[in-house]
Amino acid sequence: MKKLCIIGMGNMGKVIFDGLKDAGIFEVSGVGRGDNVNAALESVDFFMIAVKPQGAAELANEITVDLSGKVAISIMAGVSAAKIRELFGVKKVARVMPGMPVKYGSGFSGWFADGLEEGEKDLVRQSLASFGEEMEVLDETKIDEITALYGSGIAYYYRLNRAFRMKALDLGYSDDDARKIVRSTFLGAAELLKGSGECSGKLISQIASK
Repeated sequence: MKKLCIIGMGNMGKVIFDGLKDAGIFEVSGVGRGDNVNAALESVDFFMIAVKPQGAAELANEITVDLSGKVAISIMAGVSAAKIRELFGVKKVARVMPGMPVKYGSGFSGWFADGLEEGEKDLVRQSLASFGEEMEVLDETKIDEITALYGSGIAYYYRLNRAFRMKALDLGYSDDDARKIVRSTFLGAAELLKGSGECSGKLISQIASK
C-alpha cells in the first residue's frame, strides 16, 4: 500500500485525514505545524499540502527532504502546479479543489493532474471518490473556475438559506421552527434533484402553478 502524509492538520486537513484512514486506499499519516515534517516525508510516496496558500513558501523552506520522486497533492486555492513544482521541487502535482461537505461524504472535488502516471491518478481518483463526487479536468484553469462555482457556491446556498430563515422569523415562527422549515426545504429539494435525475427547470415547471 502506498504511503501518504498530510501536511497541515487544520479543519480540512483533519477531515481528509480521517476519511482516508477509513477508506484504506493509502497508509496515511499527518503532521501539523511544529512537527518534524522532514521525518514524516522521508518514506512516503504521496504528500498532501493542506496549508493556507500564503503559508506555502514558509512550509517549503522548512523541507530539506528530496521530494522529486514523490507526488504532491495540493488543496491550496490559487496556487498553480508550476508554482508547487518550483516551491517543493516535485515533478508530479495534483491540484484538488474540495469543499466542506466532504466531511459528510457529500462533497465534490474537482482535480487536475500534472505529470502523474495512470496508476497514481487512479489512487487520487479513488481517494476523492471516497468523499463524494469527483471530476478530473484536463485544463488547469478549470480548477480556478470550480473554486468559484463550487467552493464559493456553497456560501451562496447558505446566504439563500439564511434569507428564507429570516423571512420565516418575520412571519412569527420560532427560531427552531424556522430552521426546521428551511432545512427541510433545502435538503428535500436537493434530494429530489438528485433522485429524480431531472434538470432544475423541469422540476420548477412541475412545482409552479400556471
